[in-house]
Amino acid sequence: MGGYGSGRRGGRPSVEASFRIELPKLRRAGFLKPGCDTSGIWSWQNNYGEHTGSVRVRCNMAGQFGAELEISCSIDGEPMFQRISLEWASMRFGGRRWYAICPRSGRRCTVLALPNGGRHFASIKAWRLPYASQNEDAIGRAHRSIAKAERKLERLSRYARKRTRQKFWNRIADAEEVLEYGTARLLQRLLTRDAKLRRA
Repeated sequence: MGGYGSGRRGGRPSVEASFRIELPKLRRAGFLKPGCDTSGIWSWQNNYGEHTGSVRVRCNMAGQFGAELEISCSIDGEPMFQRISLEWASMRFGGRRWYAICPRSGRRCTVLALPNGGRHFASIKAWRLPYASQNEDAIGRAHRSIAKAERKLERLSRYARKRTRQKFWNRIADAEEVLEYGTARLLQRLLTRDAKLRRA
């Protein structure tokens, strides 16, 4: 993505490969404060901690026309500015849940995405973005599951319960079984194909 000195992500559009603004994370970061006008830089990193993009966001919760989210950046050298309406709904056990009104569908959403090749943020459903796992075979999903579990293990506190750690180790073991089975199946197919070629 253009943004502030960062490059676009490549590859086939998917949820994971898109830049995402998630309202729950905005709230936890202190942007969604009723009666306040808060702004700052929202950045993204890849799995290696490298900066991949950023936008300037402004959450105006004190405006005359209701709450709004403003997003500004540059995409491939061209300026981009969006103003998106925000709404809230009461939660069952107290508090508020904030929603953005998707500029494409007009429906509520909690995640706004900008896929590769896109020129504005919209909901995942409006972009019809698949999750990366939907484009993968069993082996690809197993690799993803292992990588995800390993990252979570690395982030666990040294005081994390043994049962919590074991849960992630079990996920890794299950995924490795899938990899072993898939590799065996692939090898068998290759041997069968080679035998047919020899007989031809």
